[in-house]
Amino acid sequence: RSVVVASESVSRSEQTRSLAEQLRLALALRVQREHSTWVSEVTTAIDEGRGIRALRLSSHPPKAGAPLPEQILIRLTEIANTGLSPDVNQRRWGTLLVAVALSPVHQRVEPTGLPENPSQELLDLVRQVGTQVPQIAALFGVEPTSPLRGRSGRSRARS
Repeated sequence: RSVVVASESVSRSEQTRSLAEQLRLALALRVQREHSTWVSEVTTAIDEGRGIRALRLSSHPPKAGAPLPEQILIRLTEIANTGLSPDVNQRRWGTLLVAVALSPVHQRVEPTGLPENPSQELLDLVRQVGTQVPQIAALFGVEPTSPLRGRSGRSRARS
């Protein structure tokens, strides 16, 4: 990608412009192929009943910001909503919650119910991912923890 972007500023001769165009087309085809493969993998995981895998796959697009078709987003939301139910054991509930928090449907999910007497481990997990799924954190009555930020720049020592 960086070669294609850089080629726009240095294409001086006809030969280099032609090569840059070939590179642009090859990159566009590769991105399109990777996107199609990604969509296919997510769909296959859904069809096979592997909801957590589908949610995890959905969170790793081949190109940042690449969208999934609306039909797949609807199916992922349904999987998450039904999976986050009171009759699911808390470990699985937590695993599914983490997958939801990282997926593109994280704001759409509304659990069908909460586990009865949630463990401290589950509550801590809800706090950790609460900024990605505030609607779920609110259901638990949990305040999300702020992500830790590293210090940027140099520290200013005063003498």
